[in-house]
Amino acid sequence: MAATNAQATERTLGDDQPAFDTLAGKISHETLSAIKSILKLDTMSPVQSAVLPLLPELAEPYNPNSNNPRDLLVKAKTGTGKTLGFLIPVVEARLKALKAAGEKAVEDAGLDSDRHLVSRAIRAMGRSEAGALIISPTRELATQIANEAIRLTSRHDGFEVRLFVGGASKRTQMRDWMRGRRDIVVATPGRIRDCLENETDFAKAFANTPFLVLDEADTLLEMGFREEIEAIASHLPKTPQRQTFLFSATVSREIRQVARTTLDQKHLFIDCVPADSSPVHAHVPQFHTVLPSATDQVPHILRLLAHDQLLNPGNSKAIIFLPTTKMTQLFSTFLRELGDACLPAGRRTSIYEIHSKRTMEARTNTSSRFRKEAREAVLVTSDVSARGIDYPGVTRVIQIGIPSSPDQYVHRVGRTGRGREKSGRADLVLLPWEVSYVSWQLNNIPLKPLSTNELTAQVKELTDKHTPGYGQRLEQIDGTVKDFMAKLNPEAVKETLASQLGYYVGKSGDLRVEKDVIVEGLKTWSVEACGLAQAPYFSESFLQKLGISKAFGHSRGGNFARPSGQRGGFQNNREGRSFGGDSRPRSFNGEDRPPRTFSREDRPPRTFSREDRPPRTFSREDRPPRTFNHEERPRGNFNREDRPRGTFNREDRPRGGFNREGRPFSERRPFGNGEPRERDD
Repeated sequence: MAATNAQATERTLGDDQPAFDTLAGKISHETLSAIKSILKLDTMSPVQSAVLPLLPELAEPYNPNSNNPRDLLVKAKTGTGKTLGFLIPVVEARLKALKAAGEKAVEDAGLDSDRHLVSRAIRAMGRSEAGALIISPTRELATQIANEAIRLTSRHDGFEVRLFVGGASKRTQMRDWMRGRRDIVVATPGRIRDCLENETDFAKAFANTPFLVLDEADTLLEMGFREEIEAIASHLPKTPQRQTFLFSATVSREIRQVARTTLDQKHLFIDCVPADSSPVHAHVPQFHTVLPSATDQVPHILRLLAHDQLLNPGNSKAIIFLPTTKMTQLFSTFLRELGDACLPAGRRTSIYEIHSKRTMEARTNTSSRFRKEAREAVLVTSDVSARGIDYPGVTRVIQIGIPSSPDQYVHRVGRTGRGREKSGRADLVLLPWEVSYVSWQLNNIPLKPLSTNELTAQVKELTDKHTPGYGQRLEQIDGTVKDFMAKLNPEAVKETLASQLGYYVGKSGDLRVEKDVIVEGLKTWSVEACGLAQAPYFSESFLQKLGISKAFGHSRGGNFARPSGQRGGFQNNREGRSFGGDSRPRSFNGEDRPPRTFSREDRPPRTFSREDRPPRTFSREDRPPRTFNHEERPRGNFNREDRPRGTFNREDRPRGGFNREGRPFSERRPFGNGEPRERDD
């Protein structure tokens, strides 16, 4: 693959994966010790073996007389150990800068050596200048990078890592910033830009920051953070004084444009993805199922999980991806309520839930618990967990519905079979009207078809061979699901359906179907998959907001015509319960309406002659008389006796205190530890 520009140098991978011991003498003893004893790593991954042998020169401070490339553009798949690939050079560069600051302090003092002076100089630099800034697209990935940096630097005395992400208290983050060292800063784009532009002292700390890392650069651009990247970079030293690493799973035209503006002309391009490599981990088997009907959706998901638990007894670990937050919440409920009765592991199966409606603290805690889970577990999540997050031991990834893009499909699948783990499997489950997505959008991915009958037979075979006692529960899955759906809250289904409409209507081009097909398909899903007695009603205004024309609302025999008494939104009648309007039965075949013609005889005659209007004049006689003499106004005087006397002594005023009991409660809702909740950037 060609380099990003004429001055760039290209480097590809070799076949040998060296041991970390080969870095002895090239990196600090404390860093190497943490790699082996804390991270428990012995050999490098492909991306690490391409970057780390460039040390120690890669961590040297800027030298205008040196021709060695310092900036890197690295193309690497997710889950290949690239986090350590940039963290180790960042740590070593910071250690060299701190050491140089201590030596300069001794030299400026005219001394040969002074241990205390060196210590004071290092502490002063650590508290005044940020050593490196690492930008990550999501809070979860940023938190993971920060935790990895803490473990890597655990052997270095006083070394500190700062995390700036949205969803957490900015005040708390700034308080920790002011109190401690600033060796490595990990941040999301919105929060760090906010701090740089609105906190003067904060921006000063980055005026001399020598290191910038853009991780998951392709995702940063996909999420619309290019403007933020440019704004953030403007607060740091210019290249080549600033050293910049850019890591990306793909190298698109947009990535090349960012590389030209952020990297030095002499940057090194490292391609860790062979030209003949599949965009998805080739060793991960991938299957897709087009369901015969929406009724099969939940039973099929339960059988996929059962299949994984039977194949991986005791250590099954699955991630289920859904397109919207409401779908994530709904399917989390399904699995919590049905897992005990329908899965081989039963109540031993832990169900975890992550989506954007949960607080940052809750998402972090859930992510940590799932990462550490050693028994059967299922994580139900939206795309906040799709990229970069490392969950070891994931045995299966299940995607329900179409992903937002083919790239997102790839990143989701990348949660299994990561790094040195070669086992794993991916399943894509689609409704009948989603079938075109595979042939149009995923035609370059080796997906194998899997029918519902084939999966049922495979699960039965595994059950008969390994877990005969599960056979009866397996046969009852369909009935168990049907009984549960009869008790499901219709309001939850209605809200989920609305979120699905908002997501899928924008995907009609990817699906190669008309929007009315999507609406009909989702209405059918609400009845067949979720057990509603009748599909919710959609008002014309609601459909128009989704980009569906008003004419469409009546284009299929009146399916979307408004019931009598209904004012808008959508309605669902189920066992006498309705959402707005009346619950009277009504047919839409026209038999309940009186015949109507559209001839002129149906309208009363109308003329437009002046005789149809009452006469009107504009003379003064048409108005009531009005006078403006002084007698009509009440008399007013302005002497002091008309006003109550006012004094300015303290007794005239109610006593006010400024103790905590005297203050009204703040209307700002506390977040976490009771501090005001900050805006989520």
